[in-house]
Amino acid sequence: MDRVRLFYKDMGEIIGGDGCSVIRLVDEAEQRSLCFICDKHMADQLTMRLNSAAPCYKLLPEVLLGVLTDESTQLEITIYGIMSGEYLVGVENKATSTFKPIRMSDAVLLHYIAKVPLYIMNSLMDTQSTAYVPNPVGLSVPINTLETKRLQQELERAVDEEDYRKASLLHEELQKRQEV
Repeated sequence: MDRVRLFYKDMGEIIGGDGCSVIRLVDEAEQRSLCFICDKHMADQLTMRLNSAAPCYKLLPEVLLGVLTDESTQLEITIYGIMSGEYLVGVENKATSTFKPIRMSDAVLLHYIAKVPLYIMNSLMDTQSTAYVPNPVGLSVPINTLETKRLQQELERAVDEEDYRKASLLHEELQKRQEV
């Protein structure tokens, strides 16, 4: 299986995004990055873990990982596709060959807390990633990873701003989703 290993790099809040944030993952060489949007709840969960002063040892993910210590060393996370604006992600237990789907943001939280290896299929990394920039002014998210509701909002904004090229791209993505 041709995969690229990813690591959590950073997170930034989306201005006017109802508390949503963009999470950035990078490859080992820090040459390519993959960004995606997470909701406010997951941004808060990750922020608690990033802030070492926050006591997280009694929270459910940490407690479960503490109880299942032996199991967590057998886990791998793989991003293997994208459908209707969502990355398709699974957690595999290598010891039992059990594979369970998981939300992208939950997978990143698991990766961060338990140091579970996180991978993406090479072909997906090629199409979804951008060149890594250490201190960017902003982060770009692939259009095909936006929720349909957000795509519609962005389409309206693009039309209002008379950015017809952007509006065309957004409309095209919405059309693709209706065909599926």
